[in-house]
Amino acid sequence: MRLFLDEIYDRRLKVLNCINNRGHKKNIKEIAKETNLANRTVSMILKQFEQELDVPNTVFKMEYVNKTIKSVSANNLDLNSIGRSYLLQSTMYKVIKYIFLYDKLDVNKFCEAEFISAPTFSRYRKRLKNILQQCGLDISRENRIIGDEFRIRNFFFLFFSNASNVWEFAPQEYLEIENYFSTRFSQWKDMDSLKQLKFVLIIYIGVIRSRKKNFAKNDELINSLEKHKEARSTALLLDYCSLGKNKTTRQTKGEASATLFFLYKEQLISENVERRSYEDYFSEEVFSFVADSHRLTVKLINEFFDGSENEELFLNVRREVDLIYLVMHICFIDHKIFYYVYDEKNFYYTDPMEQVIKEKLAHIFKELGVFENRELKKFKQEDLLNYMYLAIYSLQTQFKITTYEPVKIFIQNTKNFVPDIIRGKVSPLFGDRIDCVDKLTPQVDIVVTDVKLPDKGNLPHQVYVTTFSDYDDITFLIEQIQTKLLENYNKREMHLQKLEH
Repeated sequence: MRLFLDEIYDRRLKVLNCINNRGHKKNIKEIAKETNLANRTVSMILKQFEQELDVPNTVFKMEYVNKTIKSVSANNLDLNSIGRSYLLQSTMYKVIKYIFLYDKLDVNKFCEAEFISAPTFSRYRKRLKNILQQCGLDISRENRIIGDEFRIRNFFFLFFSNASNVWEFAPQEYLEIENYFSTRFSQWKDMDSLKQLKFVLIIYIGVIRSRKKNFAKNDELINSLEKHKEARSTALLLDYCSLGKNKTTRQTKGEASATLFFLYKEQLISENVERRSYEDYFSEEVFSFVADSHRLTVKLINEFFDGSENEELFLNVRREVDLIYLVMHICFIDHKIFYYVYDEKNFYYTDPMEQVIKEKLAHIFKELGVFENRELKKFKQEDLLNYMYLAIYSLQTQFKITTYEPVKIFIQNTKNFVPDIIRGKVSPLFGDRIDCVDKLTPQVDIVVTDVKLPDKGNLPHQVYVTTFSDYDDITFLIEQIQTKLLENYNKREMHLQKLEH
């Protein structure tokens, strides 16, 4: 969401992101170099943080020498919450919220209310136009957001759901929607508060858009809805959307099908169906992409799930693939636009196993010509690949077991009883992730000792622990085991669980 922040808040979040590094100290010059800000600006921002951030010194700490900042460190700052508080104060947020609620924006009234000049508003409008164009949308002379209705609704949903984790509109609007669905939608009680908030937001966006006669219409979704009017969720949404006035039957079906689509896209609604019923719903006669989706599903199962013939697994993969194609065809917007993260290198870091998944996916996409699809050519291949990668990775964690080698440890000590006590100290911390062996073999990863081993070449890593009661030695040993565990974890493998056919 940094793209929507006022410049002053954007600079603040850059500095916070720079110093939020597990407590490592940085000085003013280092921060200024990383953020491309002046030393004086960084110093001023840090002093503001010291006054404003309601966090203990262990989280945000500044050291002074003669009233001059010597160093600053931060540990585990909640950057998203801080970013949200900045966003709600930013002019861009107020512009988008105003357009959402009133469908267009009166420049004179808005500038007067927010105490900004017309040229200042013009600069914000230009920024908004650039962002909207990245989403396949635009802004009209009357300051209306224009484009495909599904894409407009997706933009509003992604914007407001990432802008705040509390309801930012009239409380009565939330209560009316909550009261209707909490008593009629059986899955409501199983959703946490954030999912309920997203659910209400999707409904509310549809209500606001349809009040302004901005109706959603997609013939494929409407035709599919008409074929499955008996489904509980379909009937519920048809009843709700028919409550509004001045809508034709076709418009009611369009609104219900659009709402179902967004609830399904955000995985807030699901129907337990067998494969035959599901394939009847997502049929090639209704959705043009189904043949491509089926081919990709089979390829993914063969590559990532050992060619399993399990029905549940097939249906789960097929649902993800169909949803991806559906979103790509209807309203795809790159989610990165709505992130607060600045360090993209770390955000998109992949360890060796994860990189293999991405490389295999890229090969499959190329082999099947997924990127050659006319509807998908307008998107960046990297964005499509990341979208699919997350879905497949998530499915693998559901249906596969992760295994990696334990750390083999040999403990010796010149003092009696100490080896057993050291073993008793570290074993409860790591369980079966470590294997304390009785003999020193080439397979040993770490030797815990109080004397240096004879230099015979290719010796394992040695950690010196004088006695079990030395806190620093034991702490260092634990850190070394953790480091080696992470090395082994990065070489992990995933194996398909035994599934019933």
